[in-house]
Amino acid sequence: MLVVPFVHWHTTSPPKQADPAVRQFSAESYRELLWHLLLRGADTFFLWCPRDEAPEEVRLVHEVYSDAQEYGQFLEKGIPVSFEVPKEPGPVVSALQLGDKLLVRRTDFTNSQQPAVLVIEGKKLAVNRAPGKCTVMTLK
Repeated sequence: MLVVPFVHWHTTSPPKQADPAVRQFSAESYRELLWHLLLRGADTFFLWCPRDEAPEEVRLVHEVYSDAQEYGQFLEKGIPVSFEVPKEPGPVVSALQLGDKLLVRRTDFTNSQQPAVLVIEGKKLAVNRAPGKCTVMTLK
């Protein structure tokens, strides 16, 4: 079974009196979301947008696809092993496992410099900050 999430960066039909506390995702945050979807099992994306938004929407998805090619084996054969979402703002960690290797991405929503803990097969792994990058780790 393929997993194909619907993605769209721009806010669709915003309310006339929008809450100023609710802000549009930045392009950087949207790219991070796309990465986490890939590392949590998405096979591809279904991108929908109006014609006037298409160039930027396609560019952002294409940037992630392009960068993801470096990790093709993980994306093709890896198994998602991390699905947690923190209840409070903090680091979000997603990972694909391929044999004894993990492809890990950490996105931070605070300024914490502490390692995030990822538990795989009963083993605790410290995941350090690596803004905008994936890390390959070995399960030991």
